[in-house]
Amino acid sequence: MKFNIEFLKYRYIAYFVSFLMFSVFLTVTISKGGLNWGIDFVGGVKLTAKFTQKVSTDEIIKTLSAKGVNASVQQIGLDEKNEYIISTTLLTASQSSDESFQKVWEILTAKYTGIQELGVETVGPSVGDYLKKSSGKLVLFAVLMMMIYLAFRFELKFSIGAMIALVHDITLAVLFCGFLGIEINVPVLAAILFIFGYSVNDTIVIFDRIRETINAKNAHTFVDIINTSINSTFSRTILTSFTTLLAVLALYFIGGESINDFAKILLFGIIVGTYSSVYMASPVVNIYSKLIQKKH
Repeated sequence: MKFNIEFLKYRYIAYFVSFLMFSVFLTVTISKGGLNWGIDFVGGVKLTAKFTQKVSTDEIIKTLSAKGVNASVQQIGLDEKNEYIISTTLLTASQSSDESFQKVWEILTAKYTGIQELGVETVGPSVGDYLKKSSGKLVLFAVLMMMIYLAFRFELKFSIGAMIALVHDITLAVLFCGFLGIEINVPVLAAILFIFGYSVNDTIVIFDRIRETINAKNAHTFVDIINTSINSTFSRTILTSFTTLLAVLALYFIGGESINDFAKILLFGIIVGTYSSVYMASPVVNIYSKLIQKKH
């Protein structure tokens, strides 16, 4: 299927959409007090418990909240098993993870009889802080290495375009977590890194076609070259995004609550990563080319 869409003609609409998302996500995130860091990065307790009576996630949350404990609760397994994962960050800065667990356990055992502890994970604040800093450094290192690779693989203008699109996608993905109140933990970080790879891969396909079109000299202006290149890869982009979305939708609807947040971020990232390759990376290449031409 051949397309003949003037993609760059609508780039300012895309800029406005991105600016609007950024503004709304950032405002809501700030109003909620910042990002919702999970126990992997700030320390805390993750308790897996089995209840003898029928309970709900809302009921458990209300029980803990009444005692001053803010927790996230997820049901696992079949409904009749009444098994839940209860996660809470450190209750106070001075408390250890073991002390936080003891308080949570006392609240639950006082309310529910016959509750069983199936497993407990505790992360101290120093370990969480170390993981947070290490994760940030690894993400920055990955971005730097990708920029160096693209600079050698293509030209500097392509490297800059791909990096701006990448920063755009990762920033929106992180703020999307803050907007929905998604807890940022290791699986969520893995989803953000998936967006990193997906976005760059889609961008490289378009850039390869741009280089081929430049060499073929089938277009009069650089804007024509970009539009022709995007149109020639558009069917591939649609098919790749659609099939990936189907797999992620299956995770979202069938995978259960434990991976819902992971799937939400992937869904958002695939959509944003696809359109940023067209409306962020490619226009930046065009702007850079115009600036170079003016200097010469």
